[in-house]
Amino acid sequence: MTDRASAIAAEIKRSHDAGERYRNLEGALEPASLEEAYAAQFRLHELHAHNGRGPLGGRKIALASKVLQELCGVNAPIAGGIFAQEIWPSGAEIRVADFNGPGLEFELAAKLAADITPGEGPFDRQSIRAKVESVHPAFEIIIDRGADYSNLRALTMAADNAWCGGVVLGPSIPGWRDMDIDALPAVMHWNDEPPVEAKAGDSDPFGSLAWVANVLTGAGQSLKAGEIVITGSVIKTRAPKPGDHVRHRIGEWEVDLRAI
Repeated sequence: MTDRASAIAAEIKRSHDAGERYRNLEGALEPASLEEAYAAQFRLHELHAHNGRGPLGGRKIALASKVLQELCGVNAPIAGGIFAQEIWPSGAEIRVADFNGPGLEFELAAKLAADITPGEGPFDRQSIRAKVESVHPAFEIIIDRGADYSNLRALTMAADNAWCGGVVLGPSIPGWRDMDIDALPAVMHWNDEPPVEAKAGDSDPFGSLAWVANVLTGAGQSLKAGEIVITGSVIKTRAPKPGDHVRHRIGEWEVDLRAI
């Protein structure tokens, strides 16, 4: 851990604690590389763990689409961490005021059956399945803190834990190993509006899971049995408001939340 990475993490935590709007890091605090950005993120996890958010309970992928990667000037996604106490069950009530610029994303989550440690892999979308215990429909809550989406830098986002604010986890999908998960319909219901439809495979969930495992183990991190990995949204991010009731269904299995 370098002094620069620690300083970057401290500045990001300070800005979160102060409720400031998201901004790209500049000057001496701008990450010089993706490796430095991840080092800062891992230090940020430690700072949050010692100040109320506790240990990690999972991981995430962000910037999974080529459009978003081009917008942010990178040619690959970025990974982030999910805090264990910020993984809520389906039916959770989410207080909008507790988040600085929340948005909902509509994902497939994988629960790991076994540890994934540095030196294993590389994994691909087929071999990673052996590490999966169950799959679930899920929401990710992102925290964009009022970011200017026309001016995003991926290295700052990576250092800022890829904007993860938590996950609402739905039921496990029984018999998933014998299904074509990618072909399952993914349907979002927002209050009484017409549903929005996609396919579970639109985010390449097992390819995304393999990518997260490869990137984090390559950075010296271990993923632990029981952790949740969310694999990218198949429907456009949308900001909840108090009173919204939102449901996300993959096949016959549904996760829901209420914003208060």
